[in-house]
Amino acid sequence: MKKFLVSFGLTFGLFAFPATLLADQIAVPTQAEWAAAKKTVDLPNGVSIAYSEMGDTRGEPLVLIHGYTDNSRSWSLVAPYLNNRHVYAIDLRGHGKSSAPECCYAYTDLANDVYLFLNAMKIEKADVVGHSLGSITAQVLSAQHPDKVDRIVLVSSTVNTGGGPGTWLWDNIMPLAPPIDPNGKFMMDWYWNPNPVDETFIQQEREESAKAPLHVWKGVLWGTTLGDLSKISPLIAAPTMIVWGDQDQLFDASHQTALKAAFPKARYETFQGAGHNMFWEEPKRAAELINDFLK
Repeated sequence: MKKFLVSFGLTFGLFAFPATLLADQIAVPTQAEWAAAKKTVDLPNGVSIAYSEMGDTRGEPLVLIHGYTDNSRSWSLVAPYLNNRHVYAIDLRGHGKSSAPECCYAYTDLANDVYLFLNAMKIEKADVVGHSLGSITAQVLSAQHPDKVDRIVLVSSTVNTGGGPGTWLWDNIMPLAPPIDPNGKFMMDWYWNPNPVDETFIQQEREESAKAPLHVWKGVLWGTTLGDLSKISPLIAAPTMIVWGDQDQLFDASHQTALKAAFPKARYETFQGAGHNMFWEEPKRAAELINDFLK
């Protein structure tokens, strides 16, 4: 029927061909528009997941999963360069505009939410790109539900966070008390990057991250402290690409050695001189790598 309408419009001038094409495109929101443009879906486990939908609605589905205390805005710099994909950038539970239950924030809880999200959106199979906490979530999702994941990209990832008392994350996050100052020392350190990042974007990131409930900060911290994912990596059948910045202060070279051992067949890409958020520092290059791998 759509082909008929396009043909009819070209012949009789009743429908503009460019408008028909644009009807299949969902624009990437601006930084000012981002939060208001989000949609929500209620999952059967009682969690409400917010998400940003973008791109070509005729394209293959691509699910983007952000890092610890970020939200779908984390992908806003990359999204304009992702080609011909129907993009769903989600807010994990407790983050952004998603609901924030008191419990629970382990990897399995986050991965199950993504699985239920795919079902709720009637997505049979998707490519998945995850950053940091999102990459760990993607690993668990791919291991538990290999039928739902085509290819995965792990950005700034690890198979074992090595968290707990005595680590920077634990010793800085456990003492936190609201309100968290988005421009205070902790948040400036939390969002430090070795290279310049769009200032409007990063300011919004800090402000939204600072609003995350304290039980989410601590719940995720507890969740990430437990578990060695290398034990489940053999269950992941999806072709994998790993992307890392060599100035990553959270998951350094030792983490990458373990990650390469867990995924010996993975494509591996290093951003020299870039940090944990290298896809904010070099969004076009990151998108080009993702496009190349997923095609």
